[in-house]
Parts: sequence; structure tokens; C-alpha cells
Amino acid sequence: MKTIVLLTDFSESGNHAVEYGYHLAKFLQLDVLLCNAIFVPVPAAEAGGFVWSTNGFDGLIEDSNEELKRLKKHFEHTDHSSGFHPQISCVNQTGRLTDVLENVMGICDAEMVVMGTHRKGLGHFLLENNTRNMINSATCPLLLVPPVASMSKVKKIAYATDFSYPEQDAKVIAQLVPLASAFGAEILVTKVHTLHEERADHRNGVNTILTKVKTQTSYPDIFYKPIENEQVGTGLSLCCEAEKVDLLVMVHRSHDFVDVILKGSDTQKMAKHTSIPLLVLPDANGKN
Repeated sequence: MKTIVLLTDFSESGNHAVEYGYHLAKFLQLDVLLCNAIFVPVPAAEAGGFVWSTNGFDGLIEDSNEELKRLKKHFEHTDHSSGFHPQISCVNQTGRLTDVLENVMGICDAEMVVMGTHRKGLGHFLLENNTRNMINSATCPLLLVPPVASMSKVKKIAYATDFSYPEQDAKVIAQLVPLASAFGAEILVTKVHTLHEERADHRNGVNTILTKVKTQTSYPDIFYKPIENEQVGTGLSLCCEAEKVDLLVMVHRSHDFVDVILKGSDTQKMAKHTSIPLLVLPDANGKN
């Protein structure tokens, strides 16, 4: 059965993301794999003349196993709801997070990877190397969950794009339909544009794409609303706040729309307003 991989370092924000991911798995009827990566900087230790003892290393493994078991028992003993209950498995491995995840993806049929963030706001955590490396290397959807993300039901999903690749955008919107359908949520498609940039022919083209997707998927709750703002991050933040968006979705393409969010200075402004999870999709066209 398909699985959601829930990454945690056992911090408060990491475990909050695991909690969010578990509830998501219940709605989507997917199994859960709890995962912890144990990173020991061996080269740095050797350079400083320090030798990591076998007992110390084994202790880290043992502690990780116990924490994963505790999380598993937490869900098994506290989930008294009716309906689907995910099967929960655990894995911990040593190495960099990206390497561990690559190994894990080889042993399970992962539908999505979920990880938490350690600082408040979208702008801060997107600038952290660990998260950026995860985004760059992800081969399946990566859900980034801020510490303040609500566990409430997803009612509106926003897909933000610049429509540089309209055919791929149509496919992405269609792929979001099963997720939206599971929650009974609306899909809001949006583009942040500068003053007077939004032309009538562009809007008509987007509406044609959405009409086609609605017909193909038989899902009527798909809408388009462009946002006028000089700064992409600020515009997205205001859109998510005004539209009461519960989940923001973007495709990661290097030197493209998401890259502006990853590196742009306005992510700091966006961070002050958003508290919703961000679902980053890999570029199906391989343009990363």
C-alpha cells in the first residue's frame, strides 16, 4: 500500500509535523512510515582528534528506536476515531537526511514526504540548507509543515504558478484533484503579477485550461484568481490570508517561480503572515 513518510528529529516542531502527517494519512487512507536520520559528522570529529565511541554511536541508534516506538504507540493508543487507521512502521538510519530519504524511498512506495520546520515562518525555513537540499533532491511531493500549522480540515488548496509551462500546470491541477476530493476542498489557482501585467488573453487562456481540467476530472471546485503585487512572496501571503487557504502548493523549478520564493528577500515578509503548510512538487519535466 502507498505510504506517507513522516520525518522527525523528535523536536517539538518535528513531532508536530508527524502529527499533521498522520492525520493527513487518515484522510488519504495511506500507511505511515516514521523516519529519523542520525547524522554523525565523522570527518569533522576525526579532524579534531575526537573518536566517536561505539557505545556512543549505539546509544544514538537505541535512543532513536525508542523515540520512534513512542511515537508509534502514541498514535495507536490515542487514535480512537472510526474509519481508516494507517499501518505504522518505523525506520532509522545513519547519514545525511537526503541520503537516508533516498534509501527509504527505495524500500517503500512513498506517496509523500512530510517534514517540520524549526523557525517561525515560511521565509526562514526555506532558507535553511537542510530544507533546501530536501526540496532540490525530492523525487516525490514534499510537505513542509510550520510549527503553528493548524490540524483543522483542509478546505481550500492554493496552487501558485507563473504559467510558464501551461501543459504541466494543467497536469498538476488534475493531480491535486484526488487530494482536494478527499477533503471536499476547493482548488484555487493563482498567479502573482505586477501592475497591468495580467492581460485578458492570458486570463482567457488560464480559464480554458481550468475548464479542460474540470471536464477531465469531473471536479467542479477549481477557480482562478490572479493577485496583483510587485513582490511575489508578499502577494502570495496576502492571497493565502484573504482566501483562508489551508495548503499552498508549488512546483519547484530552478531559476523559476519557486526559486523566487526560495531566495527572494520578500520571503521574510511572507513569513510574518503565513502559517500554512507548503506542498512542493518536483518538476515532472526535469527542469530542476
